[in-house]
Amino acid sequence: MNAAQGPFHRLTSRVLRRTITHPTAREADVSWLNFNPEVHWPFSGSVTQDIHPSLLAKAGSDEIEVRALREVASYGKQIGVLSDLLLAVVASTRPKDLSDEGKHALDQLRTMVTDIRRIKEQLHPLPDDPDAARELIKALKERFPELKSA
Repeated sequence: MNAAQGPFHRLTSRVLRRTITHPTAREADVSWLNFNPEVHWPFSGSVTQDIHPSLLAKAGSDEIEVRALREVASYGKQIGVLSDLLLAVVASTRPKDLSDEGKHALDQLRTMVTDIRRIKEQLHPLPDDPDAARELIKALKERFPELKSA
């Protein structure tokens, strides 16, 4: 057996060869190839949970982390601000001087920021009060100039 052949090569090739040469044995020999049990390993599949700071690397106080998350900004908001800052800094410099890895990372960041903005716009609820509605209308007219005549 060479290095490119896996541990089941001999068995599967024998079963397939026998199946091809003996059509009546086809069902019995190949049925085990379709064996597909449903297994749920820990942390496999969809898991929705809060990320508690105590589960992360210890860099300080859990109490500070929890208060910062509750009172200041979520991890997503913090990363969003850093992403906006980084994109602004890159825009004010010469991105052509970046390495190939840097250009690739910048493209990924731009794509992620665009996708997140799209999701936010799709899920943005309608305002609850008239002042917020006026602000939304103003923002929409600024973003879409063709709406100014409407």
